[in-house]
Amino acid sequence: MMSRPLSRVMLSVAILGTIACSQSQAADQAAPFQDVVGTFMQSHCVRCHGPESQEGDFRVDTLSKDVGGGTTVNRWLEVIEKINSGEMPPEDEPERPTAEQGAKVVEWLAARIEEGRSARLAKRQPVSFHRLSRSEYANTVEDLLGVRYGVADPGGLNEDAEYHGFERIGTVLSLSASHIEKYYNAAEQILDEAYPEKPIETTIVRKRALDLRGGPSREQIEELEAQGLADKVRVDMWPGHHIQGGRPGPGNDMLKNGGFFKVRIQVSGMKPPGGRAPHLTFYADKIDRLLFEQDILAPEDKPEIVEFTCHLPPSANSFELTNDVPGPSNLPRSGRSGNRPFFSLKEGRIPWQIKLTDEEGVPLYPFLIVDWVEWEGPIITDEVAGKRARYMPADGAKPDEIRECLTRFCEDAFRRPVTAAEVDRYMTIANEELAAGAKTQPAMKTAMLGVLCSKDFLFLVEGNLEQPTDTLDDFEIANRLAYMLWSTMPDEELLKLAHEGKLHDKQVLKEQFDRMLADPRAARFSQDFPRQWLQLHKLGMFPPNKDLYPNYDPHLERSMRGETSAFFQEVLDQNLSLREFLDSDWTMVNPRLAMHYEMPGIEADRFQRVPLSDEVHRGGLLTQAAILSLTSDGTRHRPVHRGVWVMESIFGKSPPPPPANVDPIEPNPVDSPKATIRMKLEAHKHDANCAACHRKIDPLGLAFDNFDAIGRWRTEEVVPNGTGSNPKVDASGVLPDGREFAGPAEFRQLLLANVDDFNDTFLKKLATYSLRRTMTVDDRQSLEAIAAQSRDTDYRVRDLVEAFVLSDLFQKR
Repeated sequence: MMSRPLSRVMLSVAILGTIACSQSQAADQAAPFQDVVGTFMQSHCVRCHGPESQEGDFRVDTLSKDVGGGTTVNRWLEVIEKINSGEMPPEDEPERPTAEQGAKVVEWLAARIEEGRSARLAKRQPVSFHRLSRSEYANTVEDLLGVRYGVADPGGLNEDAEYHGFERIGTVLSLSASHIEKYYNAAEQILDEAYPEKPIETTIVRKRALDLRGGPSREQIEELEAQGLADKVRVDMWPGHHIQGGRPGPGNDMLKNGGFFKVRIQVSGMKPPGGRAPHLTFYADKIDRLLFEQDILAPEDKPEIVEFTCHLPPSANSFELTNDVPGPSNLPRSGRSGNRPFFSLKEGRIPWQIKLTDEEGVPLYPFLIVDWVEWEGPIITDEVAGKRARYMPADGAKPDEIRECLTRFCEDAFRRPVTAAEVDRYMTIANEELAAGAKTQPAMKTAMLGVLCSKDFLFLVEGNLEQPTDTLDDFEIANRLAYMLWSTMPDEELLKLAHEGKLHDKQVLKEQFDRMLADPRAARFSQDFPRQWLQLHKLGMFPPNKDLYPNYDPHLERSMRGETSAFFQEVLDQNLSLREFLDSDWTMVNPRLAMHYEMPGIEADRFQRVPLSDEVHRGGLLTQAAILSLTSDGTRHRPVHRGVWVMESIFGKSPPPPPANVDPIEPNPVDSPKATIRMKLEAHKHDANCAACHRKIDPLGLAFDNFDAIGRWRTEEVVPNGTGSNPKVDASGVLPDGREFAGPAEFRQLLLANVDDFNDTFLKKLATYSLRRTMTVDDRQSLEAIAAQSRDTDYRVRDLVEAFVLSDLFQKR
């Protein structure tokens, strides 16, 4: 729009409305809207953003002239940004304004926005309610009562509504009648498990191979036992082989109350040279939950014992133990050697069956040998038992003892001190139950049910009607910090500091930040924040077509998601720069993902940091398979979707929705030359309604055309229909500011040149996640101050997160 863009310093001065600016520009700021802004808009903006044309779905002539107090303040902020960047009007505008003319409009608009700040803040409600997300609810219940409720199980809690990937936005997480019913049922189940009618004893049940295998008759089993061979029988598991139903699980009596259980499996795993390792999965069918998975590499004569802990609801469960890798089907020719028991690979096979090993005993397929499965539980630790006992009075307890227990439960559940009147509400419930003849424990459970269904448990409540304030109290700070870093309630130490009123002390807050990041629960921050910021919920939304992508499987999808979380964790733990998210010479892979990336030599089944060579063509977040797959549709890559993702996640800009009735990109006709999606997108640029946005979006997505729909590198685009050979990939492009790139490597370098913009975006995403609300123009001053601190520390991520936690913004509603 202008001969040169305004500097970031000029924009900051304009937005902040400093005293010096106010004094020097007093006359201009006092000028009426029409003289300063209206004439400018009419001359340079209305032709493309007025009643006859609204490029990018943006219209300026209808914006409120009450710039700072009207409903379009955020739209006016966009106008400021477009003028400041020199993006509008575009270069081809015949009469472009000078820098001074643009600056005058920007300063006038910024002053009006600043003037309206107090009025906008005054409109905020004195109390804010932020409902716990499903995962936060599950974590909080577990910390409170030692019960892991399956919020995503069938019949669990409703899915959380999301806003641009975020599941924690208070204004989005509404509460309906169906929510209330779900919470009530959940609370009943949680309390029944925590306080069963009869004591539950921990038992151990082992299923030996004969119990798991099936096949041998009772007579054969008795014969094996008589020969002392029964315990030497093993289960041979070909690729894809399932052990299903009740065989790998205990009887229903053991699970009737639910709880935590330890599962141990003695197993060997043989990997063919250059092939995949056998992959053990343990799945609970009825609740549709993967309980455990791991590659197994252990010699036949040196099996290993794998152990995991899972929580199961109180119901009849069935399980599935699987060697979850592709390979020969489990049919007679490739399956077991008749009905005879299996003892060892060394025994050989029936002549007409497929061999398991070559002549030297080297495995030909990924193969598992299972010896036994052992269950232990329900497991109740001393810590959990003690916590539950604090809340439950003994039978025949006096009213004062009941009230004391109920007060403790209310304080812990509400995560703050409670008043006598609040406890009275739940004591009334307990007393009514006792008066009706109930014993102490059932009466107490009914009162506790009311607590778990109350707004003070289900919501994070910030503010006070009686004493309105924009600043959090110590307990609200404790909750905000705990749910940011741990996605659960504050622990005893954090609440103790809140009781002492010390959390407004920046040094104390820093010490707590360091302590909490060192806690294992902080891993949730590295999982939940990038998952929501990067919109990883879209991964797997459109499962890849099996005919086109036969090697894609659930294990690969989970590995894709795991790379991104592990990458974020490494950047945070090592306090690396934000630049690593844009481009890096390393990533985090496990064996399954390494195979997908064609990176040999990765054996240990864990995410590990590996260097990246130029031949791998990867680096940073944007070339990770999860990101490339979530922006595809299961059949083909989607450059426009990838471009929109980059705009939103890296630059913090949300493009307007496409105009109605835009023709979709059709498949290539069988009688036409093969054409890439890029070629087909060119047609959209001839439509004026599309061109304005596509020239900003398309280059950001086309930069990654060398990656297919599941993130594999390619130099040709496979076009199933049409004549001729597959066309070569063209990943070059030109950014709206005129900078050119020839492929993803050069594009990533251009992103690094815009690290300040990414710094701003990352900070806004972090603040949105942590404060549980969208950022507004009134947060801009605080965000700019934190962003400046980040620049001073070379954009190091842990330092940035710490600066945010210690900022005034973190302590404000």
